[in-house]
Amino acid sequence: MTIQISKLSKSYKNQQVLTELDWSIKQGDVIGLLGKNGAGKSTLINAILNINPADSGSVSLLGEDNKVLTSETKARIGYVPQQNDEISWLTVKELILFKKQFYAHWNDNKVAQLLSRWEIDTNKKMSELSVGQGQRVLIILALAHEPDLMIFDEPAAALDPAGRRDFLKEIVNLAADENKTIIFSTHITTDLERVANKVAILHQGKICHFDDLDNVKENVVKVSVITDRASDIKIPHAINAHQDNHQVNGVVTQVDFLWKKELESQGHQVDITPMSLEDIFLELTV
Repeated sequence: MTIQISKLSKSYKNQQVLTELDWSIKQGDVIGLLGKNGAGKSTLINAILNINPADSGSVSLLGEDNKVLTSETKARIGYVPQQNDEISWLTVKELILFKKQFYAHWNDNKVAQLLSRWEIDTNKKMSELSVGQGQRVLIILALAHEPDLMIFDEPAAALDPAGRRDFLKEIVNLAADENKTIIFSTHITTDLERVANKVAILHQGKICHFDDLDNVKENVVKVSVITDRASDIKIPHAINAHQDNHQVNGVVTQVDFLWKKELESQGHQVDITPMSLEDIFLELTV
């Protein structure tokens, strides 16, 4: 496993944010981490990277305890924080040269290409850049040493639509290498659908749903049963089920087709309706 998390807990000022969270991430996965504002996405990322250590539990990154990572393993990780915390008085060029000295491998061509494509003036100080340009520099720094594990915390939040599109294109290119593992938190489900092969939903301190994106969209659907015996009908695997006159409605996390066939053989009408990823996210985090 690229990341192995066990019983991870974290609280702030008596408010529990993460609660004995378990999560395993395989090499080559491109994961979109979804969660409502305040759900703890940044807290989870900071705990994974030991930037803000968890209260309890354990995290293994690339086979090592995250509290005692070797310099070689640290060099295999790229990270883009939600907030720009780089040295503000350095120029972009100076910051890149400063960061480069900490890595045995650094792709100067990639850096030059991205700086040119994103029209970043390397003679400007970091404090002189717009928020979006500053975010682009952070992304370049995270990609320059071509890490095996990349973690992005709301990387596109400060980017304009063109910048978001360019960033997602870069993620798609990286995802073509099966050895690269990518986690990016976001609240923009359309971004996730463009690049991720898996979706993880953080809710009430835990990963409440983690599966291939295609499986999530196929399995989490609306089910409606039209019947004269609504009170006798129970929808298997249903969440948020409710009865409305002669109809029972619910969202399921897995369709029971044997149950559906049995009901239909008894004369009941069973309708299955797919949902958008945004609607699925909202239903799973009620």
